[in-house]
Amino acid sequence: MAPEQRLPELAAATKYVLLDFDGPVCDLFGVLAPDVIAASLLDELEVIVGGPVDEELADIDDPLDLLDGVSEIYPELTGRVDASVRDAEVDAAALAPVTPGAVEFLQACAASGRPVAIVSNNGAEAVRALLELHGLSDLVQHVEGRNPDPRLMKPDPTPLLQAMRALGADPASTTMIGDSSSDILAARAAAVEAIALLTLAPDHSEQPWVGDMDTLAELFGAQSLP
Repeated sequence: MAPEQRLPELAAATKYVLLDFDGPVCDLFGVLAPDVIAASLLDELEVIVGGPVDEELADIDDPLDLLDGVSEIYPELTGRVDASVRDAEVDAAALAPVTPGAVEFLQACAASGRPVAIVSNNGAEAVRALLELHGLSDLVQHVEGRNPDPRLMKPDPTPLLQAMRALGADPASTTMIGDSSSDILAARAAAVEAIALLTLAPDHSEQPWVGDMDTLAELFGAQSLP
């Protein structure tokens, strides 16, 4: 069966939804750019270490990649850098545009009785800030943000497993929705289905996918639970 033909069947079988944040829900760094945040973090790190940072970190322009690098090279500073990243993510969330179709998708899940957990490599503080800002908190039953240990970020399945425990979800009836390979790999490791949110069709892949959240909203709105 072609991936697109599996989508209605997959939606009908989904009782619990795990949803990535940056991409499916909002464009977190759409206004406050990630390279600007990373540069600020590197400046902060240089002050802390008292000189130039390790050359492996110097050209990193993504805050989460930088945090991951710090955890490897300066493990004693991981908590401090993580706190700075969380603050920056909250600032970014205050400016981030909501993804078209995201609200309608969350409403469709609520109307059809599907609990939703947001599972993100970003801090839970930023997720909750954006949900509250846009009046969406009541549509999300659980937020599973970044663990203080960066090694437990997706594609590690730990955040998905923790979110499912919080929802009381059965893996066999749970679907992860995300826009990155880490989401799909984490779903496989957690033994749950996945739907990829992609701008371009994948080449020679059996992975179910959609091009926008509006499509998912229509799909899940049309597939009510018994």
